[in-house]
Amino acid sequence: MATFTLFVTSTPNSTDLHLAAVEFARTIILGGHTLQRVFFYGDGVYAGLTSQQPPQGQESTLQLWRQLKKDSNTPLQACIANSLRRGVTDGREAKRYNLGEATLADCFELSGLGEMAEAINDSDRVIQF
Repeated sequence: MATFTLFVTSTPNSTDLHLAAVEFARTIILGGHTLQRVFFYGDGVYAGLTSQQPPQGQESTLQLWRQLKKDSNTPLQACIANSLRRGVTDGREAKRYNLGEATLADCFELSGLGEMAEAINDSDRVIQF
């Protein structure tokens, strides 16, 4: 069996790439493979933003990722530098920069590019969405 890492750079709700990524992740897991982590980079970090509202009639990207985390316990890691640049913060970073409340959903965690480098090294395949 193979070990996968997903690298998500697309903006949620502007394309179907997040939906495709979640479906691919579920297929990996159901196929008996290992999904080591999902790393969000660039505008992909908006997937963890608690205040996002999908267009009427569309599924919430955040809810899709939240359900994947609940079902598989796969780490959902948002690049800390990209997140902070876009106003996406966890409680620790919000306090550190005196920004008020956290805006990152609790199913996500902030992490550095070192985590992504480790994932690339430890995975058989890295798939970008």
